[in-house]
Amino acid sequence: MLRFILSRSLHAAIVLCIVVVVSFIAVQAMPGDALMVALQATGETTDARGIEAVKKLYGQDGTAVEQFFRWLGKFIRGDWGLSMGSGQAVMDMFKQSAPVTLELFFGGLIWALAIGVPVGMVCAFKRGSGLDTWLSGGSLVGVALPPTFEALALIYVFAVILRILPPSGYVPFRDDPWGNIQSMLMPTFVVGSHLAGVLARYVRSSLLDNLRQDFIRTARAKGLTEWQILFRHAVRPSMIPIVTVLGFAFGGMLAGAFIIEVIFALPGVGRMAVNAIFEKDFPVIQAVLVITALNVLIVNFLVDIAYAVLDPRIRIR
Repeated sequence: MLRFILSRSLHAAIVLCIVVVVSFIAVQAMPGDALMVALQATGETTDARGIEAVKKLYGQDGTAVEQFFRWLGKFIRGDWGLSMGSGQAVMDMFKQSAPVTLELFFGGLIWALAIGVPVGMVCAFKRGSGLDTWLSGGSLVGVALPPTFEALALIYVFAVILRILPPSGYVPFRDDPWGNIQSMLMPTFVVGSHLAGVLARYVRSSLLDNLRQDFIRTARAKGLTEWQILFRHAVRPSMIPIVTVLGFAFGGMLAGAFIIEVIFALPGVGRMAVNAIFEKDFPVIQAVLVITALNVLIVNFLVDIAYAVLDPRIRIR
């Protein structure tokens, strides 16, 4: 198991190094003059002395190689630079916005698991019935429905017509727990509904495949009920495809969360990244790219470990 973990850690480290280099090059190659934005933010003059002062402040002086290693060294030490738009430390900006994005992501994950897994299990247990047809059709709608359309439809119904939920904005949990729940109900549901549909389809398919196996026939011969067979014998072997879906869906959910933050005016990392792109705020864009890639790699690493736990044959390979 230790050898398996070390191997996956090495792969993740190599990919992370490639992502860091590519993200730095991509940000540097973006069109637009970010120094003019920084000059306006700092109040420096546009003469040669002012430009050199701003370049030094934001680490833009020297060759591209020198800039990269200087930025990388500071980034590893926790110094993520200063925002060219506001002059605020990028690390402080992340500390303020990351809790909102995490709440949105984990809220969406709770919706996905709470809806997708039970629906998939019921469809597998009631396969071929009218209930299976309706629930399977509903899961297809969840997969096919665009998040932007779903978000606007929910806002129109629950905020404009029924007036029971706020259309946008964010209320911190520590300030008003009920207000926080109300403000996050629609965004988290939109983020989780697509994954719920995907999960329901995979859970149903995986369970049906395992319910045809010989060990299930043996369990039936022992006199176990269908629900006992489902929970005791069929669920665990069916978890590997589900874990795979969760791992692949993480990046999609994160990207979807960024879009939803803009629609619902949530002050999270996604909205901060969108504003940084429009303002050509390179330090913020670089930090978002690296941290997002690091999170995706960590989730994929955990998925690999979950594979090894669920099926020992994987770690042997």
